[in-house]
Amino acid sequence: MDSRERIETAIRLGKPDRVPVVPIIDFFSARYGGISQHDMLFDVRKSDEALEKTLRDLGPIDGQHLSYAGLGRIMQLIFPNPPVMPGVGGEPPDGQFQFVERTVMQPEEYLEIGRRGPLRWVLDKMRLSHPELKNPLELLKAFGNSFADMAMIKRSIRRWRSKGVESLVAFNIVFTPLEYISLFMRSFNEFILDLFRRPEEVREASRALMPLMRRQGALMVRMSGIRRVFMGGTRTSASFLSPRQFEEFALPEWEEMCEFWVSRGVTPVLHFDSDWTAFFPYLRGLPRGKCVLNLDGTSDIFAAKEQLGDHMCIMGDVPATLLKLGEPEEVDEYCRRLIMELGSDGGFILSSGCTIPVDAKPENVKTMLSSVHRYKP
Repeated sequence: MDSRERIETAIRLGKPDRVPVVPIIDFFSARYGGISQHDMLFDVRKSDEALEKTLRDLGPIDGQHLSYAGLGRIMQLIFPNPPVMPGVGGEPPDGQFQFVERTVMQPEEYLEIGRRGPLRWVLDKMRLSHPELKNPLELLKAFGNSFADMAMIKRSIRRWRSKGVESLVAFNIVFTPLEYISLFMRSFNEFILDLFRRPEEVREASRALMPLMRRQGALMVRMSGIRRVFMGGTRTSASFLSPRQFEEFALPEWEEMCEFWVSRGVTPVLHFDSDWTAFFPYLRGLPRGKCVLNLDGTSDIFAAKEQLGDHMCIMGDVPATLLKLGEPEEVDEYCRRLIMELGSDGGFILSSGCTIPVDAKPENVKTMLSSVHRYKP
């Protein structure tokens, strides 16, 4: 099997010739390869060279999970509350990008989303963070630059594929409306209060935003040519919502969004940060053999295998703390357990628990990448 076949076999709950390894690696590979985080985010060529050195020294991978290489300008543009970027606005070039939560939407605006139209409303919010975008020519220029960056990333994807490294999701990043509102519009504290104070308005705003979330994701799929999407989930996890709130507000969105993508031949990769263990039973309502449950080291991945292993591919979850602070023997033992227990009957992809830390121990990363060749379930 080649890397692409290996990954697709696991996604469809089959058992490939060995467990594929698909980490989120470019924060680490930038540091290891001798470039700054700014260069990784804004220069695809330099990022590719750093990754090439990393894989040459530490071992091959079957694929990259979410890659941030070249996404700097795109991330600055598309989020109404844009992240702080390394090397931009006086920030140190080798810092890490960071979302700093702030409220850019007032509670009385929930109903405005549907009344004014979600696209117009979101563009207005973007202009608050980017006053220059009030000029139509500047707005067109900004989107033109982002499309040019996507074209460069797509060429990089093709080059890596020719070397046997599959891009799992490229820049196909999708959010459910509730995740989007909480992370980029209201901030966490305000959002949670809204669920109690304005539940009907939250639901109405979510319904209004859903078509826009779909269209944005569909555009990314067309541009990248990759029929998988990264669906980030944290604010609707069991760390933040009660089961009743999840059933009432979040679950219908996750089901609707996943069914939408699956019906179009696109695989949702559910990148679930925070603790989702208590909500695993709900995920059996998602299409069987069509989704990937990607955990970050906080949820109980072994419980996920027990409850969902016959229903969806499990992906994860070598913890960041282990890669940074552990010893190679500890990393090896954890990877062995993942491969032998979760990969025993297929449907498993080995990955880092979210992002490999920028300052992880190289010997630990090497141990993780090579473990799929040492152990065969």
